[in-house]
Amino acid sequence: MTNYQEGYKKMSVASVTFLDANTAITATMPNFDTYLAAIKAANTQIATAQVLQEADRSGDTAAKKQLRATLIAQAMDISRRVVAYASNEDNYELRELVNYSEGRLKLASDTKLVSSCQVIAENANANLGALDTYGITDEMISTLQTSITNFSNAIPKGRIDAAASSNATKQLATLFKTLATNWDKIDTLVEMVRTSEPNFYNEYQKVRKVIETGTGSLALRIQTTNAQTGEPEANVTLTLANGHDKIVKKTADGGGSYFKSLADGSYTVTATKPGLKEVAKNVSVVNGELTVLEILMEEA
Repeated sequence: MTNYQEGYKKMSVASVTFLDANTAITATMPNFDTYLAAIKAANTQIATAQVLQEADRSGDTAAKKQLRATLIAQAMDISRRVVAYASNEDNYELRELVNYSEGRLKLASDTKLVSSCQVIAENANANLGALDTYGITDEMISTLQTSITNFSNAIPKGRIDAAASSNATKQLATLFKTLATNWDKIDTLVEMVRTSEPNFYNEYQKVRKVIETGTGSLALRIQTTNAQTGEPEANVTLTLANGHDKIVKKTADGGGSYFKSLADGSYTVTATKPGLKEVAKNVSVVNGELTVLEILMEEA
């Protein structure tokens, strides 16, 4: 997941916990349970998709490389001994069958490597009795056969993990869109109790904030998305106000806009664009952290 998605996931889980602890207040909010249920389902699916996406493909590759190196080393050890035996016995046919160079095996494709090592194993096994004085044992051949099997099993595994990870990445994008839509609806409901339940409202605003770390001097990132299409909404005018001070910016092609070096405190963000409904959001900024605010823009 991206840093933003990771931060959004943490916010979503923490906010659900907070709302579950305040059911006395949320019970009267229309459709609240429906929206929260959708969020909980998405949270669960995100956790599953994240495991698939972050399945250690690099680890699988490293493990596969290790299996490959071990297989080549074992096959070459047996090959050299069989070649020595074949040369002493003038058995040129056997020598030709098992005389692989280490470089040749290293350059071979996965399937070719398996078949080559299998040839070495089978010919060594067929001449096992005569190879005793060359240091080849039944255990060595059995170990090589196990390595062939292990490496063979690793070949399709990497492909399956890559496909699963790609699908999970696409699924995550859809799930985060679901979260954004439903959190936006809950935000609207919470606004109804802003005056009657000020403590609840203020705590909700804190826990609802997406925090993305490791971003230098950036203080606030605003992402605008079209609620109907799910696509980034460019050229949205953003007005960031804190008391008498105002900062006005427009979102870029990717729907985002960044604000640097903001003082700690609460800000009101107003998003406007011709043809779309005006949206006003409250956001809190903390020094040293990047706060991410997502705004869904609806057609007017």
